[in-house]
Amino acid sequence: MVPGGIRIGSPAMTTRGLSEKDFVVVADFIKEGVEITMEAKKAAPGSKLQDFNKFVTSPEFPLKERVKSLKERVETFTSRFPIPGV
Repeated sequence: MVPGGIRIGSPAMTTRGLSEKDFVVVADFIKEGVEITMEAKKAAPGSKLQDFNKFVTSPEFPLKERVKSLKERVETFTSRFPIPGV
């Protein structure tokens, strides 16, 4: 099974205080994540999901720094928008 979509709850995002400009930032993060994944998929040995998972979690994963950078930027961005009631 190959998932083919992302579901984003815009009501939840606006409840957390995101604006239109912030939605663009979220879309850019998603785009970058998809691009990294596509690049990893091309470089991964084998065609099975378990081959891909093993490749991206290996210490030698060549895109590790890009993933780390994206993660840090997403965490910094999302930390400005607390979950209501938490």
